[in-house]
Amino acid sequence: MKKTLLAASVAAVIPFTPSIVFASDDALIVTATRTAQTADETFASVSVVTKEEIEKYQYKTVAEAISGLPGVTIANTGGLGKQTSLFLRGTESNHTQVLLNGVKLATNAFGAPQIEHIPLNQIERIELVRGPQSSLYGSGSIGGTIQIFTKKGSGELTPHLSVGFGTHDTKETTFGISGGDASNWYSLSGGYTETNGFNSCDGRSGTLFIGCFATEPDDDAYRNTNASIRAGHRFANSAELEFFSLYSEGQSEYDGYFNTTDFLQHTFGAKLTADVSDRWTVKATLSQGRIEADNEGAFATSFADNQQDHFSLQNDFQINDEHVLVLGYDYEDDKIKESGGFTETNRHSNAVFAQLLGEYGAHSYQLAVRNEDNEQFGSNTTGNIAWGTSLSNNLRLNASFGTAFVAPALVDLYSPFGANPSLDAERSKSFELGLVGKHADITWSASAYRTKIKDLIALDSLWVPQNISEALIKGLELQAATDIAGINVDGQFSWIDPENKSGGVNDGNVLARRAEQTFTLNANKAFGDFSLASKVFVSGRRFDDVANNRRLAGFTTVDLVGAYKINKDLTAQVKVANLFNEEYETVAGYNTDGANVFFSLSYQPAN
Repeated sequence: MKKTLLAASVAAVIPFTPSIVFASDDALIVTATRTAQTADETFASVSVVTKEEIEKYQYKTVAEAISGLPGVTIANTGGLGKQTSLFLRGTESNHTQVLLNGVKLATNAFGAPQIEHIPLNQIERIELVRGPQSSLYGSGSIGGTIQIFTKKGSGELTPHLSVGFGTHDTKETTFGISGGDASNWYSLSGGYTETNGFNSCDGRSGTLFIGCFATEPDDDAYRNTNASIRAGHRFANSAELEFFSLYSEGQSEYDGYFNTTDFLQHTFGAKLTADVSDRWTVKATLSQGRIEADNEGAFATSFADNQQDHFSLQNDFQINDEHVLVLGYDYEDDKIKESGGFTETNRHSNAVFAQLLGEYGAHSYQLAVRNEDNEQFGSNTTGNIAWGTSLSNNLRLNASFGTAFVAPALVDLYSPFGANPSLDAERSKSFELGLVGKHADITWSASAYRTKIKDLIALDSLWVPQNISEALIKGLELQAATDIAGINVDGQFSWIDPENKSGGVNDGNVLARRAEQTFTLNANKAFGDFSLASKVFVSGRRFDDVANNRRLAGFTTVDLVGAYKINKDLTAQVKVANLFNEEYETVAGYNTDGANVFFSLSYQPAN
């Protein structure tokens, strides 16, 4: 118990919800508790996308890698590198906190992380935790939290190289070295991606508020140059110091008011972990996240530079074998430089938190509280209470309740174009009940949740942000994984009812751009030096506006990936995405890619 509790000591509570992680039981999960736990110790509703899965299914973007996970809806405006929004469990696109190696990513002008520019070729794994986590990560975690980990070296020095090409004259190169020993670790790598793309906007400029308001039937290209560094040292007293940096810059072409965006995205930081005594561990993190965007068009130009500085101090106290007390402090400074003439461009917040984590017989529980003092919106207190118990050796029951909040983005408050300085912070209450088990070699989970959001911020018909007095989201998630005749199979079904409960003209409508049902079926099998993988993804209908006048039909896509191991160091792969050339939209007026092919060749010496 002592080892488990010390590993589970966190800055705030995570709900005891079903955990089905399609990885081995000893796989480490960090995001659910802000410290390392094995998969079988984690009670949060977690999905993990590993480097092996990224390579097996030849995912090209973070959005593609997580799009088939439970509760996830993706909205994309025209292909690789174009604006991509994530709606987790029916909440807004700025209701999911995105972390890199434990620190927050800077957000774009709309207060949401820009996941479309994160180079997936630099990523070791992705963890997605569903459910409210303001008690753990503060403002922005109503729907959940995603943490992205860059590659971390170990063992003898190992080089790696990958090259690929495909449809739309797409080219991709990744290269680097990694290694380490008992006291040191390092990974240095770089990459380049470019594509001619396809026509992002379908040109319905004559229809008000749909698409890009322009008819420009040309290909919209994208390029991304990126680099990653992660290195650390373990001292003789077991203290650890680590530095990391993820950098990407490039250009994305659009249709409409702006034709190109030059972007720069950089997140870097340092982490120190030290044992003060056998019962006291201190973790300190200092980091900075930054996003720059320079937009150019035939009629106008603009720029925006968002910088977020963070400091965190966490203390884990092992009271006894059954209880851990956690005390900590978080600081965030948010600054934006832009060309629009914002009346306010800076704000900061301070937060303190406390948590008690323990066991009593067959029962486990967590109690946590966090107070965050936001410079603009004052004091905000969030908390969680959770309980879990084993009904048998193969079945666990979990229940939780949590609150969360989101401070409005600076652009919504102070932009000279369509801002609303009277906006209130969004606040939520969530309940969840779930079961997780393993029977007849099938690992499965089922969870039901209910989230009520007060003062939800949404755009009205004139694109001005307004508080919706209330939104109610109900959902069900089913997952299962097994092995059938040597074929690894896993799947999920999600049902979401995201309802506008404002009492006004849109009362009872479905919240915009959320798919009400999704289904995923993955399968893979190795045949000696050959392997095959397939992914079937089904999305139900969604609406593109708050009035539910623009209905987007559901769709089904099928992807196939084949790989051949030429020798122990060299592997060739080919992927056919959207095999049946399905035509669909996730944002009204914006195209998605048809059937496309990508071929790659990877070299990495076997250890």
